[in-house]
Amino acid sequence: MSDPIIVSIVIAYFILTFAIGVYAVKRVKTAEHYFGAHKLFGPVVTSIAAFAAIMSGFGFVGGPGLVYSQGATSLWITLSQSVAFGLSWWIIGKRVRLIAESRPIATLPDIADARFKSNTVRGLLAISLVLGVIAYLGTQVMAGGYVVSGLLGVSLETGIIIIFGITMLYTAVAGMAASILTDFFQGLIMLIAAIGVLVLALVMTGGTEGLFTTIGQKDPVLIDPLGKGTWMLALMWYFVFAIGNLGQPHLSTKFYALRNYKDLKWGAVVSGGSYMISSLLWIFVGYAALWLVVSERIPALAKPDEAATAFLAATPSWLAAIVYAGLLAAIMSTSSGFIAIGSAALVRDLPKALGKELEHVKQVWWGRVVTIVLTIFALIFGYFGGYLVALLGALGWGYFASATLPLLAIGLNWKKATREGAIASLLLALTLNIVFLIYEKVLGFKLPYGIPSYGISLIAALIAMIIVSLFTKGAAEDEIDADIKAAMKV
Repeated sequence: MSDPIIVSIVIAYFILTFAIGVYAVKRVKTAEHYFGAHKLFGPVVTSIAAFAAIMSGFGFVGGPGLVYSQGATSLWITLSQSVAFGLSWWIIGKRVRLIAESRPIATLPDIADARFKSNTVRGLLAISLVLGVIAYLGTQVMAGGYVVSGLLGVSLETGIIIIFGITMLYTAVAGMAASILTDFFQGLIMLIAAIGVLVLALVMTGGTEGLFTTIGQKDPVLIDPLGKGTWMLALMWYFVFAIGNLGQPHLSTKFYALRNYKDLKWGAVVSGGSYMISSLLWIFVGYAALWLVVSERIPALAKPDEAATAFLAATPSWLAAIVYAGLLAAIMSTSSGFIAIGSAALVRDLPKALGKELEHVKQVWWGRVVTIVLTIFALIFGYFGGYLVALLGALGWGYFASATLPLLAIGLNWKKATREGAIASLLLALTLNIVFLIYEKVLGFKLPYGIPSYGISLIAALIAMIIVSLFTKGAAEDEIDADIKAAMKV
């Protein structure tokens, strides 16, 4: 695809994103600013950035593909976010932000160490974050490369270098500050794209009645509230994604970026509302692609993930360009956040876990170096990793949720949670996710009733945290520092 309008808008998007990312360096004065954007931004910027990071490329490509293949089943994922963002900002957000009021917090391992007073917890969480970051970035490499390659008419390799080169450079310059500021801009692009898609999809199909009646006459299951999935899958998706936000590092890291803790009250409304608006693209692109196939305007798709491109092929080039910019924004916003998180884990958290700490000036310098090295490694891994990348990518959302949610949701809300419970939870989450990965992706087995394995890992990690804490005492009750205890009381 090399339509001049699309190419022009995409190039303009890249230039603006890079400029905004580099501009963010003016905000960076300390290592906490670089790694965590500590108390740098207001509620609107932070909340829009939070939604943009969570939406990711999955929502713009995977979501419509799931609707195309399964009907309404995947809507249990996206509609759960109306609850998820509220829970995140209420259960975790205010406690994380209040801890950041009294301590120089820049990373989630900083939070975990402050609560559990354990280098082991800090180290295990840092390792978990690095592994998750590499797995996530590896899965995004080919997707981002193919999108840019198709849009600009360049080779796959050139496309990969363009999208991740730009992301790497502005993240290296200003770290998490650049990630959040560009996420804000990219979130606005996503919202514009979602509203444009909704209007055009309804006009194209004759409104919701024409859209769903046509699809329902062909296959009523596709418009059934459960779709083609099982009730167990739908409920598990709702459960995992409703509380899973609490364990997503690319959301939790936004809380200590808030300039004022009083701004927390607006966060859930702005970020949750923005996500629900952007979900219109998830829903209506998938159903519009189904409508195009059912009404025999286009042939059946070879792969469900082609739903977005099939729909865009039937839209005006200016709207297709905006939606493609939204897709690139979704990929880049989450990628930049993960790069910053991975860099912080390697430069700040692992050395601290080993009893060593770099001077703040050196932390920022090494942060920039590691950002470049980590991104290049992820690009090579994603490009050449093949089947291994696909395997690790399956960990995804559930891996982060099961690894970090018990530490944050339980650890910051229950005084009896112990460091032993945190360690057990982290180790069990890592073990179960690897075991299920082998069970499903290598051996080819599946759990009954369509139950997602990451849901089991999440539940098991939460239970481990509670049970082990009931029989141990480390860093619980009176051993909790006064400022942490005060934040937990709010």
